[in-house]
Amino acid sequence: MKHLQTLLSILFFFNLTLLHAQEAGDARLKEVSAMAAKDTFGWTTGGGIGLDLAGMGLINPRVGGGGGRFGIGGLGTLFANRKEDKWFWNNAFSIQLSAQKLRSSDPTLPRGFLKNLDVLRLTSRYGRKMGSDKWFAAVDFFAQTLLLKTYKSNYLTPINDSTDNVVAKLFAPLQVTFAPGVDYKPNAHLSFFYSPCGIQFIYVADQSIADLNIHGNDEGKKTFFGLGSEFKAAYNNKYFDNRLSITNGLRLFSNYLDEPQNIDVLFTNNLSIALFKGLSLDLLGEYFYDHNVKVQKNFGSEDLAKLPYEGRGGQWTGAFLLKYNKIF
Repeated sequence: MKHLQTLLSILFFFNLTLLHAQEAGDARLKEVSAMAAKDTFGWTTGGGIGLDLAGMGLINPRVGGGGGRFGIGGLGTLFANRKEDKWFWNNAFSIQLSAQKLRSSDPTLPRGFLKNLDVLRLTSRYGRKMGSDKWFAAVDFFAQTLLLKTYKSNYLTPINDSTDNVVAKLFAPLQVTFAPGVDYKPNAHLSFFYSPCGIQFIYVADQSIADLNIHGNDEGKKTFFGLGSEFKAAYNNKYFDNRLSITNGLRLFSNYLDEPQNIDVLFTNNLSIALFKGLSLDLLGEYFYDHNVKVQKNFGSEDLAKLPYEGRGGQWTGAFLLKYNKIF
């Protein structure tokens, strides 16, 4: 949690500095910001596709010169938002996939692609105005799973049929949160959501994966049920004549039924620099923590008989990619 507090502080002061720079700009920039903050009614839809390529081509390198590597990853996003005079409905879907392949001079080491990242996420929120333009009675929905099979070794194909078993796949696990509450929007760029009675549900579709007890499900069951308090904050804004975009999101959940002092955290950040029309350079950062979900310990493949899921802690994710954005 100390790392999370440090990161939150850095982002707060970074956004504060950018805000000060924007206020010190000329009148035309202020006018652009004011126009962006105006309400637009009806549907707004769009999406983006990002690509991350990394590699180093070394063919028969000299001894001690290293080895080749190739990595490929991508991000796809879709959103459909509707706003009316008394209500709004925001929906977003995203998928992140990444893998890499390393070359080695040791023929006994496994070949193939290692999975780096695999996240499939859906969010939705409906809100209805409560007398004021800033307060809404709202319902928030969140769902997350992964797309491809994940083996214990993290390779996309098993490196040993007897020990390298599947530890995750589509809907195993599936995490769903449903929370009715209140949404406060002080301006067009910032929102705070709170629910005192959020429901968290984890489902592991495959019984053999559920029996591993690594995805937060109750022991001997495919499911987990939590009832607790949920808080969400979101910030998005554009600076420097819309050339720099910042999007931050924070989700906190405390389960009343089991160790409420251990707060689940999902902290997402996206820094986007516009290069050309529709094309941007994006830096993505994400922190995830769930006390009931075990984390993966990274070590060599020489001891696959052991499950490398014995600790708890936060997962840090970072990506740097080119992204094409389109409003349609």
